[in-house]
Parts: sequence; structure tokens; C-alpha cells
Amino acid sequence: MRLAKDILLTTSALALLVAVFARTEYVKVFEDTYWPRYELRKQKCAICHVDRSRRLNPYGTALKDEMRWKKLRCLTPEVLRAVGWRDSDRDVMSNEREIRAGRNPGVPDPK
Repeated sequence: MRLAKDILLTTSALALLVAVFARTEYVKVFEDTYWPRYELRKQKCAICHVDRSRRLNPYGTALKDEMRWKKLRCLTPEVLRAVGWRDSDRDVMSNEREIRAGRNPGVPDPK
């Protein structure tokens, strides 16, 4: 019983470490590709996720779909560029233009 608990704890810790590492790598690829303004850079995971959850916002969903279509397991500059022309949050501004303006491409701008 003790061994099973130790294995479960170790597995959980490793899964958490991998998830945090993956997020950090995704943010790095995003920042290296776009060099976003500070206002957007400080949002980190919220660029693709809803509130600090695992749920994806429209921009994160577009990236995930593009990665799946290209059969990739990690975010690349090519994936970012492929969804750059889209308007994921449907606020009449492309994802790339929003990023360049320092706005989150997954959250519609208030009217």
C-alpha cells in the first residue's frame, strides 16, 4: 500500500512538472515569435487559457487545432503564424494585429 502511494505521488509530481515546463516553453515560443508588449507579456498563460484554468480561450483553441492538423506536439512559430491572420475572438481584428497592439487575441475587445 505504501509503495502504491509513493508511486502515485511521484507520478503526480512529474505530471505537474511536465505541465509547468510545457507552459513555460509555449510562452517562450510566443514571446520569441512576437516580442509582445509588456501588457500582453504579463498575461502569460491567459493568452491561451480562460482565467488560470486548463480551458482554452478561442485563440488557444485555434492553436491547438492547428497543432493537431500539423500533427505537432509542441507550439512552433509556424503554428503561431498560421493562426495569425484569423480572428479567433471575432472582434474584427486579426490575432496578429491584436498581439502587435498589446491585446489578447483570445478575448474580444469591449465595444
